[in-house]
Amino acid sequence: MLIKFAVRFMSVLLGVLALVAIVIHFFFSSRLTTDLWIIMVPVILGIPMLTSVVIAKDEELSLH
Repeated sequence: MLIKFAVRFMSVLLGVLALVAIVIHFFFSSRLTTDLWIIMVPVILGIPMLTSVVIAKDEELSLH
């Protein structure tokens, strides 16, 4: 069951990472790229964590 949780986390993480990369690449100048990546790290990691925990069922986390 933990595999389900890990796969969900990784898929959301890759989706958020791809979306942020596309937005930074196409909507901001190259001067700001590094600064935006540094600022976006909490968002890139936070969204998958919260999504995976909220959607998870007790069985997936081995909670009884």
